[in-house]
Amino acid sequence: MVEVAVHGLDLADALGREPWLTSQAADLVQGLLLGPNGAAALEKLGWGQLHFLRKATGREPITREEALDVSRLDIRWLTLG
Repeated sequence: MVEVAVHGLDLADALGREPWLTSQAADLVQGLLLGPNGAAALEKLGWGQLHFLRKATGREPITREEALDVSRLDIRWLTLG
Protein backbone atom coordinates (compact mmCIF):
# COMPACT_ATOMS: atom_id res chain seq x y z
CA MET A 1 0.00 0.00 0.00
CA VAL A 2 2.83 2.43 0.83
CA GLU A 3 4.46 1.93 -2.55
CA VAL A 4 1.21 2.44 -4.42
CA ALA A 5 0.43 5.58 -2.41
CA VAL A 6 3.78 7.35 -2.77
CA HIS A 7 4.43 6.27 -6.34
CA GLY A 8 0.96 7.52 -7.19
CA LEU A 9 2.18 10.95 -6.04
CA ASP A 10 5.16 10.58 -8.38
CA LEU A 11 2.92 9.71 -11.33
CA ALA A 12 0.56 12.61 -10.64
CA ASP A 13 3.53 15.00 -10.52
CA ALA A 14 5.00 13.59 -13.72
CA LEU A 15 1.67 13.94 -15.51
CA GLY A 16 0.99 17.40 -14.11
CA ARG A 17 -2.21 16.21 -12.43
CA GLU A 18 -3.73 16.49 -9.01
CA PRO A 19 -2.81 13.54 -6.77
CA TRP A 20 -5.43 10.82 -6.71
CA LEU A 21 -4.34 9.41 -3.37
CA THR A 22 -7.33 8.13 -1.40
CA SER A 23 -7.83 9.35 2.14
CA GLN A 24 -7.58 5.75 3.36
CA ALA A 25 -4.16 5.29 1.75
CA ALA A 26 -2.94 8.67 3.04
CA ASP A 27 -4.17 7.81 6.55
CA LEU A 28 -2.42 4.44 6.43
CA VAL A 29 0.95 5.90 5.39
CA GLN A 30 0.61 8.74 7.89
CA GLY A 31 -0.13 6.21 10.64
CA LEU A 32 2.92 4.16 9.71
CA LEU A 33 5.16 7.21 9.76
CA LEU A 34 3.74 9.14 12.70
CA GLY A 35 1.77 6.68 14.78
CA PRO A 36 -1.69 7.22 16.24
CA ASN A 37 -1.12 10.90 17.11
CA GLY A 38 -0.08 11.86 13.59
CA ALA A 39 -2.89 14.33 13.00
CA ALA A 40 -1.85 16.32 16.07
CA ALA A 41 1.77 16.40 14.86
CA LEU A 42 0.70 17.65 11.43
CA GLU A 43 -1.43 20.34 13.03
CA LYS A 44 1.54 21.52 15.12
CA LEU A 45 3.69 21.63 12.00
CA GLY A 46 0.95 23.40 10.05
CA TRP A 47 1.21 20.81 7.28
CA GLY A 48 -1.51 19.14 5.31
CA GLN A 49 -1.40 15.41 4.79
CA LEU A 50 -0.15 15.53 1.18
CA HIS A 51 2.51 18.09 2.09
CA PHE A 52 3.66 15.83 4.92
CA LEU A 53 3.75 12.73 2.74
CA ARG A 54 5.84 14.52 0.13
CA LYS A 55 8.29 15.78 2.79
CA ALA A 56 8.48 12.51 4.73
CA THR A 57 9.18 10.43 1.62
CA GLY A 58 11.73 12.78 0.07
CA ARG A 59 9.51 13.89 -2.78
CA GLU A 60 9.81 17.46 -1.57
CA PRO A 61 12.91 18.78 0.19
CA ILE A 62 12.67 19.63 3.86
CA THR A 63 14.10 22.97 4.89
CA ARG A 64 16.42 23.44 7.82
CA GLU A 65 13.66 25.25 9.70
CA GLU A 66 11.20 22.44 9.01
CA ALA A 67 13.75 19.87 10.16
CA LEU A 68 14.15 21.78 13.43
CA ASP A 69 10.37 21.85 13.92
CA VAL A 70 10.18 18.10 13.28
CA SER A 71 13.02 17.50 15.74
CA ARG A 72 11.39 19.70 18.42
CA LEU A 73 8.25 17.62 18.14
CA ASP A 74 10.40 14.47 18.51
CA ILE A 75 9.03 13.03 15.27
CA ARG A 76 10.98 10.01 14.05
CA TRP A 77 10.12 8.88 10.57
CA LEU A 78 10.62 5.39 9.26
CA THR A 79 13.19 5.02 6.54
CA LEU A 80 11.50 3.96 3.36
CA GLY A 81 13.64 2.14 0.84
